[in-house]
Amino acid sequence: MLPVYHINWLKARARRDRWREEVSLVRHEILWTTLWFQYQKEIWETRALQSTEPGKEAYASKQVELWSDFTKKAGLMFQGKQMECI
Repeated sequence: MLPVYHINWLKARARRDRWREEVSLVRHEILWTTLWFQYQKEIWETRALQSTEPGKEAYASKQVELWSDFTKKAGLMFQGKQMECI
């Protein structure tokens, strides 16, 4: 094989490897994002249940609603895109 072709082949292989790594990272980030939203929702649910003042309970309930909405939207946006990351 000529050196020119060998160099081009090595560059193409390196480019392919970088894209494989990027795809793997994005797939994991999809999972991590969804799990983070669920985690935040659970934290605020706990805070809402533990709160004794009406204002704090209202704020915590609003946060639960917010993080639930994020979780649902992420699930819809990422549906079918979470391939082989678990």
